[in-house]
Amino acid sequence: MSRRNPFTLVEVVVVIVIMILTGAVAVSAVRTNSTSRLVRQASAEFRSLCSRVRYKAMEMGEDRIVVYDPEKHLFFMARPVANQEEALEYEYGFVPLNTAKWEMPEEFELTTETSDPVEVFRFYPDGGASGTSLTLGCQGHSVMIGVAKLTGAVIAYDRGEGEQ
Repeated sequence: MSRRNPFTLVEVVVVIVIMILTGAVAVSAVRTNSTSRLVRQASAEFRSLCSRVRYKAMEMGEDRIVVYDPEKHLFFMARPVANQEEALEYEYGFVPLNTAKWEMPEEFELTTETSDPVEVFRFYPDGGASGTSLTLGCQGHSVMIGVAKLTGAVIAYDRGEGEQ
């Protein structure tokens, strides 16, 4: 009577592959909801918006502005008012443009001292920029975003969990 092995090599390999795939799916499901990952993704999306605004300023040969509207949780591109008539029509000093915008996710917080739309960054036709830094935060994780005055590069500093 011949003795049979309990498992063949193919069966063992199939079981190992199934275990690896199950583990990979579980790890990716847990990582997807990571707060630090959400903050990094939001930072990348915001920097992408700023890059589009900067390139538009260089392309058009006139200033472009990144504006934050606290009521709508929205960043968008605008241009400065060009004349006195526009200044009367647009009370905040800029004309909104619908070509580039980014809605900040609801779970994120960005505090401003006003509920009116506010200029965050201004990009110039020569590639330079001006503006203040801002901090995007979500559940204790935050990233500080600023702009290099000379080059117009948008820079993000990960502040980690609970760092102020």
